[in-house]
This record gives sequence, structure tokens and C-alpha cells, in this order.
Amino acid sequence: MSSEIHKSRRRVLLGLGAIAVAGGAWWLRRSERSVAKAPAAIPATGATPTTNAVAEHFPTPLRVPGTDGLLADLPLTGPWELRATVAEFPIFAGRPTALWHYAGSHDGRAVVNPLLRLRQGQSFDLTLKNELAEDTTAHWHGLAVDEANDGSGLHPIAPGAQRRYHFTVTDRAGLYWYHAHPHGTTGKQIQRGLASLLLVEDEEELRLRTRLGLDWGTRDLPLLLADKQVDANNAIVYKDGADDWIGNRVLVNWTPEPHHDAVPGIYRLRLLNGCNARLWRLGFLHRGTQLPFLLIGTDGGLLEKPWRIDDLFLGPAQRIDLIVDFSAVPVGERVLLTSLDYVAMENEDDAGPLQRHLMADHPGAVPMGAAQDIMEFRIVPDRSTRRAFGIAAVPQRLCALPELQTDGLPTRRFRLALDAEGRWLINQWNMHLNGHEAMFRVRRGAREIWEIHNALASMPHPLHVHGFQFRVLSRSISPPDIRARAVTATGLSPHDLGMLDTVLIWPGETVRIVLDFSQPFRGTQRYMLHCHNLEHEDMGMMVTFAVDDDAPLLRES
Repeated sequence: MSSEIHKSRRRVLLGLGAIAVAGGAWWLRRSERSVAKAPAAIPATGATPTTNAVAEHFPTPLRVPGTDGLLADLPLTGPWELRATVAEFPIFAGRPTALWHYAGSHDGRAVVNPLLRLRQGQSFDLTLKNELAEDTTAHWHGLAVDEANDGSGLHPIAPGAQRRYHFTVTDRAGLYWYHAHPHGTTGKQIQRGLASLLLVEDEEELRLRTRLGLDWGTRDLPLLLADKQVDANNAIVYKDGADDWIGNRVLVNWTPEPHHDAVPGIYRLRLLNGCNARLWRLGFLHRGTQLPFLLIGTDGGLLEKPWRIDDLFLGPAQRIDLIVDFSAVPVGERVLLTSLDYVAMENEDDAGPLQRHLMADHPGAVPMGAAQDIMEFRIVPDRSTRRAFGIAAVPQRLCALPELQTDGLPTRRFRLALDAEGRWLINQWNMHLNGHEAMFRVRRGAREIWEIHNALASMPHPLHVHGFQFRVLSRSISPPDIRARAVTATGLSPHDLGMLDTVLIWPGETVRIVLDFSQPFRGTQRYMLHCHNLEHEDMGMMVTFAVDDDAPLLRES
């Protein structure tokens, strides 16, 4: 998409604000929880999609983290090195695919984009060498670290250079991730492969694992979901300056069209939306009917209690921890992990001739909001002698989160909007226009409420805060399908009730979060606040903020 088409599209969005109000009835009709499935994406080879049995739709066994290769499971215990580099791997049938990736070796075995496994309280010591022809970084997404170790674009690693990341892991147990974060090219580098998982464990987490009887790597599985735009030669393609990059192939743990053999019983699945821009409405289907599951955790670890739900929205960079029960599914049958139909709220359906341009860069891709199957669980007999417990073993109280004390806290207000030139803004600020200097400063140790409003003529924005986790206080002016998921008087869904580092904000919606800026790091520490739609981020929807001891206390914005 050229820059002129890009700007024209954004001007159309500005004009659609009034249309969106009149379209409320249309939204209500579309927001029913449909389980209808859209056709699968056209294979990159251009072949006609198969119409045979379901078993052929997901022919590839799911890659599970092992001892080497892609997504190797790597418990880190001491200093280690990774290289940001490029090499070819057999991802799809046919030609190998060039991946930008993090490469290393462990006990004599080559590891590629390894899943890093850490314990709370341990020292993390990793040196990243840049073998690419452009700047890169490694951002430790969700972890509480100082500026020097955050891996943002404020501290790029030049080609041929290296950087040591050294800090203590203080965060709660949970699924985090690490990925490239150079200013202006994050979308390209993640799309081409520079991203993987990071698991933090603590005593509370290990006790739950023992209680459930679910062994890590067998019935406790990480699932890295990502879509890639793949051409006929199996190359991952990306267009600089394009908007909302979505792919025509879905990968789970770098596996296309995967299936996984599962025995009757419960499974714990930890999912990351590692897409550049695609928003999922995730659910499980058995014989076309939704199979409920338990949500037990979010970005920053366990919820206080499990929540039984049918589906949920998962924006780019967000993670969930869930329990799904296959006990009632007969052996020989299948369960689909799918993204159900939803209204994308990108205000593009009335764009008329512009619609051709919106998908021109994404041939074969399922449009945003359309239903899309992701992977298949095939139920097989349980021949293990290892005892695993049933759904009744999931405790009704999982953990204790800090009390929400908000009385007397000041409010800092943000507005997400679009300007007349088609630029995404945070409080009228765009990094390409305003630079990298801090837009605001926060007193170290202060606590603040941030009120974030998304303009109606907009898109859903997954807003990410570096360096600090937060709690969601309220949602208001939410779309009907979001209000329908509320379980609190303040409009929160179960997904809003944990510790988060990324929050999804829908067009027209106002979300309030509370942050605690206590940290042990001295001096001025700069962090990023940005949309994790990576194309929005690269186009400047990002600001820097600073935390220091001399910042004036916020009274009110």
C-alpha cells in the first residue's frame, strides 16, 4: 500500500466517525456470537483448498518445545549468548523459508528462537550479537527492568555490534515474550521471525502445576500464534509502509496447519498473540458447538480465581493462560481452536473502492474479523500411567493479587486519534514528528490512574506499557459485544481482572488503568507507551515517558 493510499484510507476513517454512530444496529446484528467458519486461507502455492475430511485440513504435528531447533526449551542458569541472524528452515512443504531469528547453542545443540525458562529472583545475563544488516534489539516484553535492559529502540544494536542484558527477574510467574524493537522496523523484524517466548516460574506456579498433575511440555503447553504473509516460494514477505499487516498462513509454534494428539482430560494452554496486527476472538469448537474453558491467567500471571467462558478477544502481544477439558470428547473426534467471527470495527466496510487496496498487500489472507480455524486437537486414547487430575482439581482461589487502592490518586488522560494526514497519535503526539524525548515524567514511587480514550473513527488499539504492569479499573462507552462480556459493574471482562502490560481499547471506548511506579532503579529511566499493532507503532503511535525522583507529582491532567 503506497503512502498516498495509506493517507486516503485514514481520511476515509475520519469521515466514517458519523457513519459509525448510525451503524449501531448493524453492529448489533454482526456482534452475535456466531460460530460460522470462513473458508481457509488460500495456500501460498495457489492450489485449490482441499474439501476432504477434517483430518487433512491440519496435516502437520504441532511443534512442541524440545531440546534443540526452533522453539527449543531452554532453562537459563547462567550467562549466555544469542545472535540475531538469518538462515533457512523447512517451515512449509517445499522450499525452505528464510527466517530472521535468535540463534544460539546449548550443550552442543543448536537452538533457534528458544523458549527461555527463568525462575523469579534469578539473575538474567544474556549477550545479543547483531549479525543483521540493520539495527535490532531484544525487548523483554512484560518484564520490570531498567531502561538500559528494556531493549527498546532507545538503545539499538548496530550491525556487527553486541549488547549485554543483565538484570534480576522480579516478575510473577507467567508467559512473557521477547522480540525485536528497533524504531521504525519492529513490524518487519517480528514478521520475519525475531520473536519468541519467555516463561517465568515461581513457587506459587509450581505448586499449581503439581496440584493439577499436568507436566510441562505434555499437557501444559505454550502456543505462539502468528500469521505470516507467505508467497509462492515459501518466503515471508513484508512491505515497508503498509498498514495493519495480516498474513495468509497461520503458524502455531512455527507449525503451519497443526494438529496435536490429546487424551481425554484437562490441558493447560498458554497462548501468545504474536501477530503484527491480527486480533483473534478465540474459542474451541467440538461438532460446531463452543466448548467452554477456564481462564486462569493473563499477561502477568494467575488471576485470583478461574473464570468459565466461551471465548475471548486476544489482541497483538496479549497472553492468556487457560484450562480446557477434553474429558467429554469421544476418542477419535476433534476439537478446533478457532477465531470466531466478530466485527473488526476498523470502519472500513463502507470504504467502497478502497476495499480493494486494503487486501491488495495480503493475497489469500482471511480479512480481519472473519472466522478462521487455527489448529486441531485430535482426541486419542490415554495410554499413560502418569496420573493427571480432572477439572475439579482446579482450585477456586488461584492467588492473591494486590488490593486496588485508588482513592485520591491523580488521573493522567490520553486520547488515541487520527490526524488529517492519516497519522496515529497519542495526545496529538507522533514519534516521527515529535522525536524520542519524554512526553511526560512520572515521580518514582508514585501511583497514577491513566484514562485512555480511543476516538470513534479509529481501530482497536492494543496499548502496551514498557517496564510496568497494571490493573484495569473500568471500561465505558464500550461496543455491545464488549459490554456483553462484562462481569463487574465497571464493565470489566474476566480478561481485565489480572495483571496486564497490554490492554485492548476499542473505537469510542474509554479505559482506566492504575499503575504503580515504584522501582529500585536510580536516575532517569525512559520507557515506551505505544500501540502494539506493529504497523501503528512503526508509523509513530508511540511516546516516551520518563520515571525519576525529581518529576513533579501529578495533580490532574
